[in-house]
Amino acid sequence: MGVKGYLRTVAVRVAWIAVALLIALGGAGIVATMGHVPGTVAREELTWAGDAAVEPVVDAATVQLGALADEVDQLATTARRALSQMAAGDTPGLTDTIDEGTTRLASVQQQANELEASLSAVPYTGDDWALHISAGVRERYQQLAGTSGLTEGLEANWTAFTDRALDASHLATLLTSHDQETAAAAKLGSAGKYKAALAALDPSDATIAEARDIRDRLAKSTDVATLTDWLDRNAAYDVALRTLYGSLVASNGHVTADVTKAFEGEQKARADLPGDTRGLVVIMSDIAQGGLNQAVISIEEARGSLAQALEVQQQLRDAGKIQPPE
Repeated sequence: MGVKGYLRTVAVRVAWIAVALLIALGGAGIVATMGHVPGTVAREELTWAGDAAVEPVVDAATVQLGALADEVDQLATTARRALSQMAAGDTPGLTDTIDEGTTRLASVQQQANELEASLSAVPYTGDDWALHISAGVRERYQQLAGTSGLTEGLEANWTAFTDRALDASHLATLLTSHDQETAAAAKLGSAGKYKAALAALDPSDATIAEARDIRDRLAKSTDVATLTDWLDRNAAYDVALRTLYGSLVASNGHVTADVTKAFEGEQKARADLPGDTRGLVVIMSDIAQGGLNQAVISIEEARGSLAQALEVQQQLRDAGKIQPPE
């Protein structure tokens, strides 16, 4: 083989090596490209269309999450106001506030239902949605879906709250009414109208009985020791008055041994009566601690969880805004 033939053979081999090298590099490129599966930042153009379809729906659901958070925030404010009104014995104000809270609770439930409906309308959420939706948008959806159930139990908590608040407020009204009713009976007795005074004590007895019914309901979750003592002392005074006036009726108004004994019993029972309204304050505090505060705390916890979910959603949204493919 001459020099020219040798050089030709070398050139052919070099050419084949170059071709093989190009084929190898091309194959590696294909493998590398195929390694960038849809749903990763390596091939954003493959998920852009799906993201463009899903992200507005997720944005709308985020707006609804914000509306839900606002309603729960208002409910929390309403509950705190009701708690203050209950402690202050503001029954008319408490009743109005409870009505307002019940209306707000209905709005909370409506917003929660609308959020659920929006999330169920998000497309491409099947098993293969990673082929159509980027990881960032999927994370936003999953975080939103995780807010489901944050308001569950609020209706039960609010019902428990309102029932106990109304009981407590009505109890304060009953105790005040009892004092007025017994005072009215005593006034008749002081005027020598003993039979009328006995009849006037009947409402006092009924009021004490109603207050004890409320006490029994509250006893399931509240320390009612102070309340029971208050009721017992007032009931004992009513009994003492009834005994005194009954003795005076029997004696036609004359002072007898029975009348003297009954009078001494009335004096002792009067001395045992609470001297001021501080006992009422303790009673209202006991009732509040027996469940009302916990109901308010539950609403506050839901409010905080929703606010945190909104903050996370905003962070995810800012970090993953999609751009059209170049």
